[in-house]
Amino acid sequence: MARLGWKLTVAIVVTLLILPRVVLADGSAAATLSVLAAPVERVAADTGASGPGTDGMNLAEGDRIRTTSGGMALITFLNGSTVTVLPGSEVTVKQAQPGRGRGGIRILITAGRVWARVVQEAGGRASLTLESNEYAASAHDGLIGAEQGGDGFVCWTRRGEVRLTDRSGLTDVVLLAGQRVWTHFGWTVTPEPFLASASVLEVTSSGPVLPLVRVPDGRLAAGFLTPDVEVNQVFGSLTKGGGSKWLVEVPGGQAGPYTLILTGRATGSFIVNVSGRYAGKTVFRQEIAGVIRQGEQLVTTITPDVKGSDPQTARVVTARVEDLRVWEGAEPAVVVVSPSVIRGMSEN
Repeated sequence: MARLGWKLTVAIVVTLLILPRVVLADGSAAATLSVLAAPVERVAADTGASGPGTDGMNLAEGDRIRTTSGGMALITFLNGSTVTVLPGSEVTVKQAQPGRGRGGIRILITAGRVWARVVQEAGGRASLTLESNEYAASAHDGLIGAEQGGDGFVCWTRRGEVRLTDRSGLTDVVLLAGQRVWTHFGWTVTPEPFLASASVLEVTSSGPVLPLVRVPDGRLAAGFLTPDVEVNQVFGSLTKGGGSKWLVEVPGGQAGPYTLILTGRATGSFIVNVSGRYAGKTVFRQEIAGVIRQGEQLVTTITPDVKGSDPQTARVVTARVEDLRVWEGAEPAVVVVSPSVIRGMSEN
């Protein structure tokens, strides 16, 4: 891959020609906060003082993050793992030690729901744990989530295994990819299939292109920046791939538009398939074929026709896919990466 040109501004925000806005996690902090949608509140561990969260704010162990019904935040750790704090949630950064011995990242969920992309560093056994006062859901890598509410503790995994334990040590269950579990303390735990929504939008690509999907809220993205840099901020989404084949799958029960950005890894022809599923059955499929240059970005919008107002249960019927055009950076998404990722991208 050709060398990418990076320009650092105040060592926090990095503007990359071919990508949306990229926020650099501070290497001296336990974690870094990004505000995906205001308002977001941070309560400092050392003083107990609360104040508005801001992009690039350093977080220490013990800091709390609160989001309102409309707020969303992203916590980025030094190894590139991210935790999306969804609306109406409160979490505490209990521990932030990725990549050192058996240490790990621990997020206490007081209320609400989070979605995490867990990065496993080579040779390490560190984990990321999403926990309540009663339960802990841990993974060494993958895409996982958890929620603490009045109905108990729920955890999910779209990719990778999750080990669920309780404070008594009596519950010890392993969830496989595509499973969830819901429980109260002392209840029998039974894994079951996990679907984030009844409708799903899937993008698969073959050839020298990398797909990145921005969901209709305009703030969250799932996909790939380079073959080695994966972004997943969207609850219940799935991102995976390698070589010349890549997959991005996001909940598809919103009317749209979803924005699809294709980045050229090399010059050549490509094929992208856009499809929608409802209750596991494919209801539409459209193929996009073209030629891209190395470093070029192409963009299109996908507008599903859905029946129903609840995105979790709405039925996707068909979709309109616009023609590809050259992307000029007018449709940004927030992408947060760690210093080690920045170095790796700039050296390739």
